[in-house]
Amino acid sequence: MAEAGYLIDGFENRPGAHPWQGEHLGKWLHAATLTWLMTGDDRLARALAKSVERLLATQLPNGYLGTYGPEQTFVALPEDVPLAQRHDDMDRGKAKKRRGGWDTWTHRYNLYGLLTFERVFPNEAVVDACRRMADLLIEVYGEGGADLTHYGTRKGISATTLLESIVMLYERTSDARYLAFAEHIVERMEANPGLRLMSSLLTGGGVVHPGEGKGYQIMANLLGYLRLYRCTGKNEYLRTAVNGWNEIKAKHLLVTGGPWTRHTDYNGNRECFARAEDFDPWEVSVEGCCDTTWIQLCLQLFEVLGESKYLDAAEATLYNSLHGHQHADGMRWCYYTAPNEVEPAYVDTITCCASSMPRAMEMAAAHLVGEIDGHLSIGTLAACRVELSEAFGGGVLTVEGDFPADPTTEIRFETRVRRTFTCEFRLPDGVVLRQVRVNGAGVDVTTNERGFFELRRRWERGDVLAIEAEPELRMDVQEGEGGQRWIAFSQGPVALAQKVSSIPGDEPFEGRTPAEALAMLRRSTDGSHSIADTGIALVPYHQACTDSSGPRTYFRCAYAD
Repeated sequence: MAEAGYLIDGFENRPGAHPWQGEHLGKWLHAATLTWLMTGDDRLARALAKSVERLLATQLPNGYLGTYGPEQTFVALPEDVPLAQRHDDMDRGKAKKRRGGWDTWTHRYNLYGLLTFERVFPNEAVVDACRRMADLLIEVYGEGGADLTHYGTRKGISATTLLESIVMLYERTSDARYLAFAEHIVERMEANPGLRLMSSLLTGGGVVHPGEGKGYQIMANLLGYLRLYRCTGKNEYLRTAVNGWNEIKAKHLLVTGGPWTRHTDYNGNRECFARAEDFDPWEVSVEGCCDTTWIQLCLQLFEVLGESKYLDAAEATLYNSLHGHQHADGMRWCYYTAPNEVEPAYVDTITCCASSMPRAMEMAAAHLVGEIDGHLSIGTLAACRVELSEAFGGGVLTVEGDFPADPTTEIRFETRVRRTFTCEFRLPDGVVLRQVRVNGAGVDVTTNERGFFELRRRWERGDVLAIEAEPELRMDVQEGEGGQRWIAFSQGPVALAQKVSSIPGDEPFEGRTPAEALAMLRRSTDGSHSIADTGIALVPYHQACTDSSGPRTYFRCAYAD
């Protein structure tokens, strides 16, 4: 495939064709390895092994494993080029200057992809290659070396995303040098007045200023802090990640679950977080990489803390914003979407977002069912089939239903042996539980401290846990630029939008109160909603994103308090 050639070509024929061409192979290794865990596909296993073999064959004796020519590597230029020549990651008009700034970024994703692969397919040669990459990074950027935050873009925040991958290598090797380097990266970030992500989040400073608010990279750095917490137990790392999540959830998240960004006079470009008061649904963007990294942050916080709210947030982004980025043909993707736009720009070329978003889907699939505190924990109402461990009787558990269209679900236990254990399940945000039955008989459930419903019994082959639930129709109110208020609607976890092919001139909720606006919605027999007698229909957000239409998710609502 042409795509496969593009993934490896920049390594085998340096320099690559694009400053961040090298990221794609590491991302593919990550997603494809997770896919193999789900499918066991032999062809995929062979493709993974061959890609890793070819990548490792391009590693230089000093450990370098990037796509840059010898005079442009981070070793030759450990700090970025002079300001007058600095590469801007978004300015297409400066294409001739787009040579530097993303070499360490490639090494981040090489480490990420290779370590994910090696965890499933153990291979000491892969670990050795990762060590050699990290050792070179330490030689250049370690104690007494160059300042990592002076390399790359947005005050160095693209370079410091190395943090998570270096901690992953420490987790694999237990080599204290790598943990020390990770904490050294944190020290350099805190010493840079334009970065200081941790101190900003620990003191209520938010995510707009550090790294000029670059959304994707801020969340990637938060993943690094979370991994550092898991390795060190230092609470300030956990609080940084949690505070960052809370800040983004409260001030920078659309009803679709997409982390929105906007270019302003106080940040760097359209991929940077803006203040809540600068919201305008026709002007903001959602970068596909932001969707992916937000989902990843939610899932990893769930792994650490087990709270259902993190799965709620990941699920909303998956079923709305992320699916809106993907064309119905499954092959084309949008780099950017917007909550209000006339026509999404679907393309079939490889971009950073197109190689990121499949990773989000695979990561979400890996968090459907698991074990928490000895409980069988069911984190989804989506149809799936999962193998059970011996602790839960072995065999298979099947979730059957039509979620997210309908949250009513049946969960079937096809176990090999009887076991007594607690089964817990989560209802998506915006869904109300009506009744729970086991084998047709109503049962009582309790809610635990993590937000899951639970029941304990002796489970055996053929048991059916039936969940009857109903999605709520809800409205979100967002105040934005110039004091303008906007409203958006959702049915359970599914955001609703109007299909538009041009910017509408009507404002059906002008002058209405929130209660009056919500009362104007009528449920149709096909599952859509209409707005009173206006002729406007609202459908699931991702269904409004087509070749010939875009979504209007937010509506003006100029009402008095």
